[in-house]
Amino acid sequence: MTRVGRVVGKRLLAAVPLLLAVSLVAYLLLYRAADPVARLRRIPGVRAEDVQRLVEQQGLDEPWYRGWWEWLTGFVQGDWGVSTTDRGRDAIEPIMDALPATLELMLLALALSAVLAVLIGVVSARREGSATDHVLGGLSYVGFATPTFVAGVLLQLGAVWMRDNGWAVIPFAIGTVVALVALVKVRRGGAVSRAALAAGVALVVVSLLLWDRLGGEGTTVFFTSQRYSFDHEGDLFSIDHLQHLVLPVLTLAIVNVAVWSRFQRAAMIEQLGSDHVAAARARGLSERRVVVGHALRNATGPMITLVALDLGAVLSGAVVTETVFSWPGMGLLLRDAALARDINVAMGIVMLGAFAVVLATLLADILQAALDPRIDLEGRR
Repeated sequence: MTRVGRVVGKRLLAAVPLLLAVSLVAYLLLYRAADPVARLRRIPGVRAEDVQRLVEQQGLDEPWYRGWWEWLTGFVQGDWGVSTTDRGRDAIEPIMDALPATLELMLLALALSAVLAVLIGVVSARREGSATDHVLGGLSYVGFATPTFVAGVLLQLGAVWMRDNGWAVIPFAIGTVVALVALVKVRRGGAVSRAALAAGVALVVVSLLLWDRLGGEGTTVFFTSQRYSFDHEGDLFSIDHLQHLVLPVLTLAIVNVAVWSRFQRAAMIEQLGSDHVAAARARGLSERRVVVGHALRNATGPMITLVALDLGAVLSGAVVTETVFSWPGMGLLLRDAALARDINVAMGIVMLGAFAVVLATLLADILQAALDPRIDLEGRR
């Protein structure tokens, strides 16, 4: 067995007590949440013998610790139990049905968050103390202070406004931001700043001229609920699919970008002031090569670890986001299962999330060791 395999095996074995603790706490909370027998009896048309059969099948008449142990042994053996709310299907079936929607939402949000956080962090670090740095920092604090459900509702209201008044506000806002940023820089000179200022002003003018022609009058720009359903091949890359994705992805990415960009900024400032970056500049390397090849490479390692550690927060944010947008993923399914006390479905989702966090943390350590040769797979320098 290779050294990497041994390290991975040790880390996975070390995670077993954590996973057991997660399953125990989650099961106890769900067990204490409500009386499942009373809920089953309130179902219209249900017979007493059906209720008794489900009670015996689910072990609802047993102490919680015995029920947890029976669930755990079945889960380890691949038997996730039966859903009590989804027509008696195996609990794994609705989870697998909802998994693609959650993966699609989370992966796109993580990718967008990481790219924007790195870009914003690098720009802020290179312009430390400037007006650009203060503006980006202020926007990050606003994004961090905005709850996920509030951001989702605000984006929905914006989408409704664009449906009724047109989507010219998007290029208008982009042009305004570009023009303002270029206006600050043009005072210092530079052909690029003057060109950016002209482009921003032109975009604002064109947006105002075409304001009444770009959408409006009930034309949907972004959908505010549900998920696009794939009826035939090729719809994955359609405009309709994109219109369903934009708002949930942005909602889930806002807080991540706000936090990760500040972390990336701090890491970049530390690297830009380090000895090896000063040595690279002394050798006559271009500023772009110094920033990208030396500073950013070393500043990205801690960022990867932060993203992996924040995966649990992203999962919890997905629950809120999917609820706000009625996105049929595991987050919405977990909420419904928890409210209905469908223990098998809820426990399956919780354990999948716990496994995902463990694997993401392990993958982050491997990537960080690959990026920084001073760190081995055990985390030592």
